[in-house]
Amino acid sequence: MIEGSSRDIAGGEQAQVECSRAAHLRGQPLQRQRHPGFKSGWALIASLLIATTTVAAPANDQIRVERRGDVLELRWSDAEERLQGTIHPAMPTEGEPISVSLHVGNFEGPEFDGPLTVTFHPTGSPSQQTKTLTRDGVNWHTQFTPDEPGPWDLEVRYRGTHLKVITARFSVASSPLPRGMGWGLILVGAGTALALGLRNVLRRVKSSGATPGATETPPPPAAPSTPEAGSVPIPPADPPSGQ
Repeated sequence: MIEGSSRDIAGGEQAQVECSRAAHLRGQPLQRQRHPGFKSGWALIASLLIATTTVAAPANDQIRVERRGDVLELRWSDAEERLQGTIHPAMPTEGEPISVSLHVGNFEGPEFDGPLTVTFHPTGSPSQQTKTLTRDGVNWHTQFTPDEPGPWDLEVRYRGTHLKVITARFSVASSPLPRGMGWGLILVGAGTALALGLRNVLRRVKSSGATPGATETPPPPAAPSTPEAGSVPIPPADPPSGQ
């Protein structure tokens, strides 16, 4: 009897708890279940945006190269310094010297006085020409001669507040004639001119040897005159006697 009443009380309490929980749940708004791929989709979009921004933004170690008249103008800057310069001529050619002028300026602090190191090399090639420059007046000047056509890199190194390594890229055109062919044509032309000169000299020597000093030749004897018709011939004079 007591056990039955206790079971009824426990069952009633459990029913009240379930009713209270149901009423509590009915009073709250339903929560939406988020798809597990929702967060990953947003992460993918954010990654694409970051990658696009990175590609679109120019690298801070690249010098801007623009053609201005007969020179290539060089420009670069960051929060601390700026670099300006020129490459002459505006259309570099294989085998011909190129003049480079550079200037480094500070936005704050003392003026930069060097040294400045420049390196020239074909893009992607291990062979290179390196020069350490000292300032001549306001700018740094140097020359170099590219030995092959194609894209070239001008790498500039200097130390201001810290080491800076920046690069300018430009194109070198091929020469109108290969150097070997040009020298060959020059040698052929020189040999031809020499042969023609010797030929003319030999002709003059031969002509002078075949015609020695001119000698006077006697005039031919005069032909005897014939008597005119109807005239009496004159007999020849008698030879003188020996008496």
